Amino acid sequence: MTRRQILLALLPPLFFGTGFTIAKPAVAHFPPLFMMLMVYGGIAIAMLLTPGHRLKTPWPSIVLISALCVTIQGALLFVGLKGMAATSANLILQTQVPFAVILGWLIGGEHLDLRKNIGTAIALAGVAIVIGLPEVPPPLVPTLLVIAGAFTWSLGQVLARRLGRDSGFGLLKLNAYGSVPQLALATLLFESGQIASLQSATWLEWSMLLFVGVVGFYLAYLCWFAVLRQCRMDEVAPFILLMPVVGIATAFALLGEAISPAQLLGGAVLLAGLAIVSGVGLPKRRRAAAS
Repeated sequence: MTRRQILLALLPPLFFGTGFTIAKPAVAHFPPLFMMLMVYGGIAIAMLLTPGHRLKTPWPSIVLISALCVTIQGALLFVGLKGMAATSANLILQTQVPFAVILGWLIGGEHLDLRKNIGTAIALAGVAIVIGLPEVPPPLVPTLLVIAGAFTWSLGQVLARRLGRDSGFGLLKLNAYGSVPQLALATLLFESGQIASLQSATWLEWSMLLFVGVVGFYLAYLCWFAVLRQCRMDEVAPFILLMPVVGIATAFALLGEAISPAQLLGGAVLLAGLAIVSGVGLPKRRRAAAS
């Protein structure tokens, strides 16, 4: 990976991590799928007002990719989160990275790279240290739901890379267009209290929702899809492992939560794994050959 691609790959977990930290109190007020509908509805409206980009990806692919990346993944993840601790869910959700690497090999035709796989394993160990392995195993059904959510997200990203015919901006656009009707149906079927949450929302809830929509979704996925179009899945997917570290740092800075020595150690291990994946520290010629 080039330095520009590495910097670009660092932005999605930064935006995802800060956005999801702010999303904690927002989701406590708005029903989760309804909140996602408002976020992607806002993105769709913004995309409609942005001239000069016509989608090239076929509509059947748009529906499939958006269903996997947004609607199905969101439903599985949020239902699973209701039955388990957030720290356990966060750790289990990181299975999306090896899922993405393996699916990139099976579906995307990418060859498995030993150096990048070792770096990914080290980064996963860092995530486990940061979050802390739970002493009590989480319940089976919620665990399976979170794993299923991680799998569908990974499958959607691989298909976006393989079937998508648009730039990073276009991939975000197709996700917004495709997911809005799906999310509208999902929230009507599985949630309640949508109108009440709108009526009772204060300026604080609206501010958090705006931050989550702009930073946690719009900017995050704009950068993610841009780097996804440039790099292989086993290069970009491990960077998503930075999300828990960014979330903990954001919670420390904004919410006053403490950071433990174990979390600092885990962050260092995680960064070491990402350095191996991205080829940082390798001579320039050797790094180019390894990529």
